[in-house]
Amino acid sequence: MSTRHAILLLTVTASCYPATGAAPGPVSASAATQASQRWPDATAESLESGRQLFLDKCNNCHGYPDLEKVDEQEWPGIVKRMGGKAHLDQTARESVLRFILAERGLASSDPAHP
Repeated sequence: MSTRHAILLLTVTASCYPATGAAPGPVSASAATQASQRWPDATAESLESGRQLFLDKCNNCHGYPDLEKVDEQEWPGIVKRMGGKAHLDQTARESVLRFILAERGLASSDPAHP
């Protein structure tokens, strides 16, 4: 493959990759409250567990995805696919998904997400 083709391929691939963002900070009290309204068993501790999994696993293969740049309805599929690659069981995947949705402020606003 020529250098020119390699550069073109890298450019196209990079433009398809979701935007990266900074590592998310601790879950806010308001996000934890929203999450507990959506998922009665959600706690600040369970959301922090999801955050830690997100921090530990997502940056191993790629940068942290910018949580706001991905449509909310895409997150369940992304977490399922990426969680499989990261060898997360279903409980861990759910923890990560809840963290992401709570962080985005969507936990109580979209009943389509479990």
